[in-house]
Amino acid sequence: MQNMTLNITYFHKYFMTYDLITTCLQRELQTHYLRLHHLPNLNALLSAVENNKIDILLINSSCLFDGFFHETEIRKMLSVICPHQRTVTVLFAQNMKPVLLRKMVSSGMNILISPHDTAHELLSALTKAIASPHAEPYISQTIKELLQHSSDELTTKEWEVLNLINQGYSLSQIASKKCRAMSTVSTQKRKAMDKLHLANESELQRFLHQNTFFNH
Repeated sequence: MQNMTLNITYFHKYFMTYDLITTCLQRELQTHYLRLHHLPNLNALLSAVENNKIDILLINSSCLFDGFFHETEIRKMLSVICPHQRTVTVLFAQNMKPVLLRKMVSSGMNILISPHDTAHELLSALTKAIASPHAEPYISQTIKELLQHSSDELTTKEWEVLNLINQGYSLSQIASKKCRAMSTVSTQKRKAMDKLHLANESELQRFLHQNTFFNH
């Protein structure tokens, strides 16, 4: 691999760990031809992927949901990069609930890893993905453990309450719309949040936003 040139690009926001990954990967692969860079916009990124100019694309999951890009733009990006066999896609899954992680696993990313996983595990996954572009997606041990966490399934009515909240309905409006007691709707919301391990309204809104994204 000494004469191999690797172009590493990150999506949207820079994280200090990206430089560490690049340095470690350069040492591991023993190549001097390795560059970490950032493209100015989404169109430039997609064009670079389609023209085989990106070998590794690093994505932090928080960048998918920070509101900087429209959801349609993110979906378009994923539809281009995930099936592309010449680009190894790495997703750092940060603060994602198991129910959403399960959806991300099926998105087509080559490597799903947690920011808490070791650099050695990521480097091992990257070297294998580079050597075998058709290999099965790599899911880190931390992510696997999160996916195995047992959680109670939400009932149809609990999902119904959450979906209506996401559409902007208040609890009293939901009670009126569904002909339920206000206390019943409130209990269904609380039980849903408990099952999803959501501590407050802010976490609930973040979950609803991410869940809507994956459901389209």
